[in-house]
Amino acid sequence: MKNLDGIIEKIDHHIGEKEKIREDALKTSRDIIICCRRGIQQLHRDQMDEAENYIKQASAKLAQLYDFTRDHPDIFHAGFVENAAQEFVEIHCLYNIMKGQDLPDPDTIQTTYSAYLLGLCDVVGELRRGALDFMLGGNTAKANEYLQHMDRIYDAIMSFDYPSALVPIKNKQDMVRGLIEKTRGELVVSNCEQRIHERTHEFHGILDQANEEKTNRKKKAVAGEEDDIDIDKVW
Repeated sequence: MKNLDGIIEKIDHHIGEKEKIREDALKTSRDIIICCRRGIQQLHRDQMDEAENYIKQASAKLAQLYDFTRDHPDIFHAGFVENAAQEFVEIHCLYNIMKGQDLPDPDTIQTTYSAYLLGLCDVVGELRRGALDFMLGGNTAKANEYLQHMDRIYDAIMSFDYPSALVPIKNKQDMVRGLIEKTRGELVVSNCEQRIHERTHEFHGILDQANEEKTNRKKKAVAGEEDDIDIDKVW
């Protein structure tokens, strides 16, 4: 057992290095998530340039995260790396949709396919948020456009029916379905309210026009009576 100390030292060194990599990976993952959430806030405020800067920061950090975890499968597949990648996919897809561009390709942005699928599901929640904002602003046409994007994503993700061990997408599919149903119902109500508002405004316009015509007729009648006054009778 003369080599025991050497073996223990080697194992301790390996685990110590892995622990350092894990801590760095956790910190980088948190940084990516923070960047993405701040970027999404900017997107909903229509601050596209600021959002793009956050996307670039998150992209650089994600590449760094993949770089130092790729040789450590236990860390790479621990969950927090995948969560950070999902957040990045979410903001990148949302940004492209809001800019009227094609969705980013997972190979181009260098994310795993599973992270891309799950992140794409989360985009539906942000599209719902945007649709509600448009409804509040009275822009039901834009809200309906966002609902169509939500439907398109839902149709795409429903084609996946694999075990959760491969792609844990079942819960996301159920979540997306619920969000779409709620948004569609709220959009129907919003459309009805807008039509009522338009008809009410139109009715007020008709009333104003009728009142104006009535006032004009009275003025003409009064003017006619004044013209018919017999000056001799007055005196």
